[in-house]
Amino acid sequence: MVYFVGAGPGAVDLITVRGMRLLEKADVIIYTGSLVDSAMLEYTRPEAIVYNSAVMTLEEVTDVIITAHSEQRSVVRLHTGEPSLYGAVREQMDVLDKRGIPYESCPGVSACFGAAASLNMEYTLPGISQSLIITRMEGRTPVPEKESIESFASHGSSMAIYLSAGMMEELSKRLVDGGYDKNTPAAIVYKATHPDEKTVICTVGSLAEAAGSGNITKTAVVLIGEAITHASFDRSKLYDPDFATGYRNSSLEKIVYKKAICFNESGRGVIKRLNSAAEDAGIEPAQIIMCDRASMNKTVEESFRAGNALIFVGAVGIAVRAISPFVKDKLTDSPVIVIDDRGEYVIPILSGHAGGANKLAASTAQLLGAVAVITTSTDVNGAFSPDVFAAENRLAIRNRDGIKKVSAKALEGKSITLSVKDYPPKEPVDIIIADETDREYTLLLTPKRYIVGIGMRRDKDPEEAEEFILSVLKEHDIAINDVYALSTIDIKEDERAIRSFSYKYRIPVIGFEASLLNKAEGDFTSSDFVSEKVGTDNVCERAAVLAAGPRAKLICRKTKGVGITAAIASIGEI
Repeated sequence: MVYFVGAGPGAVDLITVRGMRLLEKADVIIYTGSLVDSAMLEYTRPEAIVYNSAVMTLEEVTDVIITAHSEQRSVVRLHTGEPSLYGAVREQMDVLDKRGIPYESCPGVSACFGAAASLNMEYTLPGISQSLIITRMEGRTPVPEKESIESFASHGSSMAIYLSAGMMEELSKRLVDGGYDKNTPAAIVYKATHPDEKTVICTVGSLAEAAGSGNITKTAVVLIGEAITHASFDRSKLYDPDFATGYRNSSLEKIVYKKAICFNESGRGVIKRLNSAAEDAGIEPAQIIMCDRASMNKTVEESFRAGNALIFVGAVGIAVRAISPFVKDKLTDSPVIVIDDRGEYVIPILSGHAGGANKLAASTAQLLGAVAVITTSTDVNGAFSPDVFAAENRLAIRNRDGIKKVSAKALEGKSITLSVKDYPPKEPVDIIIADETDREYTLLLTPKRYIVGIGMRRDKDPEEAEEFILSVLKEHDIAINDVYALSTIDIKEDERAIRSFSYKYRIPVIGFEASLLNKAEGDFTSSDFVSEKVGTDNVCERAAVLAAGPRAKLICRKTKGVGITAAIASIGEI
């Protein structure tokens, strides 16, 4: 068998694992000695026969291959970079096709990707360029007229230009003639990823000067485009919290609108607009409650008791007076937002960070086409917020006075130091993430270490479920603030009782299919009845252990209530 293998851009360890293994087994190797580092041959067997194609013609190369094949020897034709780009492999393959000699291709890393790695750049930056043109200037090998440098330059996209290092002055002129501004960023990367690599950042207009000052006349790839300096680009949708994928729901889909209070028909119209947009985004609409001031207290009290987000459509002053009797703790208060009765502004007024009211306001504004009015200092000034950091990373705040101190330092533009457990340095730090520590700190954040596994019958009463779960936690001296997540079988994760507990205590729910629960490792309390009903012999213990991860320790086995079971697993200390 004959294998055409890409050796990569230069560094010996950038050949693919497949390519390396083919080299290790080959009887005959023909490598491009003018470009492939000879150190690559260290992967070959001592008895392998090696040829340097730099001093060979096409006929001589193919004769070696044909002879080796007739002797039933395996052959690796080792090209630089990626053979499908300027590798002259098709003409070799045609000869083998005529002879009926089988062959395969093993791709390699091309020089333009080695160059990008050297510059730590991305060719396809949203808002700047979403295309990469790979081309070359014409030399001894002509280029089709429709593929001229000028025609490609007219697109203004990222470009990687090969085999043109000796024609920089002409290349620069043609790029400008094609449409690039002379100040467009450019880079010349000589021998990308080689030990003697050289990189020069310049502009389209200064390509010739830059190449001359670097004494670069060959073996270089020229990169063109705004992506080189990545000065201003749009955030990708790939990891945008408001963008759903097949593996992750968007933050919009995590919104829970429970009740929206309004006082007139204009307000009702705003909520209807919001509900319509929410339903289009797959979000459950809010219950519209038309109130007078006298009847408002009951609705507000119910929402705070349940820990649900609350929307007011009307004046901020009315909302402030309505919630004031129920406001207790910024770390546990319900998130509250206010929308004006024209639906133009969305204002978070309570629990902006810990409760997520700021994010809820931003998402609501997005749905309404409104403006989110965020007033918290760290958000306005783009400063680090320790309570947001704690909430987003599922960390418990142990000394709440530290939040204000760290936030004040961040607002002053000072650096915030953070240490995980006893990681050096040993001097005092602003934030320590640890179960416990003797070190000096301003704010201590503790990882939430417990998973509560839940099994329950259908339509379990939420208040009864809450009382039972809290009693099990209390029995094991575990604070609700130390619970990382609830876990159950996927067909139960949307049960009203589980979701109600999740919303009230801001604890996420993790659901597993029965087939995954069955793969959990451990000694579990088995039930034939449960197995028959849901496909696994135990839900609560298996779900707790599976969600807790590889260091899981089951600290509370299956505990039965009326129509509900619970188990607790620890995820271990950091």
